[in-house]
Amino acid sequence: MTPAQLKETVQNQLEKNQALNKQAQFKNDLERIAQVMYAQNLTLVQINRTLSILRAIDLIILESNRNLKQLSNDISETIISASPYEMVAILSLNSSTDNFINFQGWAINPAVAERVPQVTITNLLSRYKVPLDSEWISGPKRNLIIDFQNLDPVRSSINVFSKVTQEALLLMSKGYNLRSIYLTKLKASGKLTGFMVVGIADSVPHLDDIELIERLSESTGIALYNRLLLEENQNVLEQLKQTNDKLKEIDEAKDEFISMASHQLRTPLTSMKGYVSMVLDGEAGTISNSQRSMLQQAFNSSQRMVYLISDLLNVSRIRTGKFLITNKVTDLPTVVEGEVSQLSEVAASRNIRLIYDKPTNFPLAMLDETKIRQVIMNFLDNALYYTPKGGRITVELKATDNNIEYIVTDTGLGVSKADQPLLFTKFYRANNARKMRPDGTGLGLYMARKIIVAQGGAIIFNSIEGEGSVFGFSFSRDKVEVKPYS
Repeated sequence: MTPAQLKETVQNQLEKNQALNKQAQFKNDLERIAQVMYAQNLTLVQINRTLSILRAIDLIILESNRNLKQLSNDISETIISASPYEMVAILSLNSSTDNFINFQGWAINPAVAERVPQVTITNLLSRYKVPLDSEWISGPKRNLIIDFQNLDPVRSSINVFSKVTQEALLLMSKGYNLRSIYLTKLKASGKLTGFMVVGIADSVPHLDDIELIERLSESTGIALYNRLLLEENQNVLEQLKQTNDKLKEIDEAKDEFISMASHQLRTPLTSMKGYVSMVLDGEAGTISNSQRSMLQQAFNSSQRMVYLISDLLNVSRIRTGKFLITNKVTDLPTVVEGEVSQLSEVAASRNIRLIYDKPTNFPLAMLDETKIRQVIMNFLDNALYYTPKGGRITVELKATDNNIEYIVTDTGLGVSKADQPLLFTKFYRANNARKMRPDGTGLGLYMARKIIVAQGGAIIFNSIEGEGSVFGFSFSRDKVEVKPYS
């Protein structure tokens, strides 16, 4: 072989070797790409599986008609149906005030479900309660792995499980071919709601399994938390309803008692007032001035008691819907004069000037005279009681072009700005009034407003603490005035 031929042969061989090397490199590259694609496909499968389970759990969360056990069973079955695990069990609090985590629901892989009777496992697990102060539950560690190949820790050192539950888990490990279980705490909004138990056929869970279980535990924790909140709110609402029903019963009993007692008290009081009036009128003989003064005070006190009883009756009638307004032609100047005259002696004894100029040619009004009389007396009586000795009370009854007005102005205690917004509410009394008159009921002004408003009128009120008050009412003449016949 000539040198030229030898050179050509060597060159050809080199080219063949280079081609073989390129083929080998290409093959290696293909294998490497295939491995990467396979790994990526596995990752995508894992992601899709995780997303599929999470979507299913989200749908379960959105349906609020499940109770805690149904929710736990449905989530467990959802995880089992889309994962390679042998068993999933969920334990949770019964409510936010519970001191134990209780077994709620579980699911078994259908492929191995016939190996151990599920009733046996359910009966065992249903008796399982974990106290919140147990070592693992109260500790910082989120998850726990139990290897059934090493049974000593299961039987002795792991206090998460009671003896009954250890028996159930050991029975499941044999029947369902469980090599290990993975426990993870379920939390939401930083609060513990329970924990999840996952049975695995391997001795040690793979990293992918751990990542999947932890992802699922986040959604499961939220689902349990939402359900617990809903059940807690329902319990609170039910308790409030029961309390409200009891309060209504008590309130009705109170109203019934007030109504009955008021009716029973009114009859003897009316009789007493009548006899005192007869004595004052001289029908039982002549009486001295001092006797007249004392009897007059007794008569006035009985009249105030009659008004108080009327207030109690009216409160009861308002509550039961029986508060009625009975209008008739009313001569307001005469009504006011009668109530002022009853208190004139008491005012004089306390050196209080009680001033009333009875108006003439005053229009007659269609009003409930009995109830209006109560209001007139209430404003007068309050002014007299809360005005110090040497003070002045001015009573005005006037008819303007548009309104009929009754106004009582005193130089008494006055009402603070803080008390004024609540002054006409039931049973409310201003602070300075309570100190001066502890026995008051807080019903007078409440009923006065009810009576006036019920007849289409408006309350007049103004006060400066320490200087005095103005109380009164007004009615539109168009609404209440009795028109003379033309």
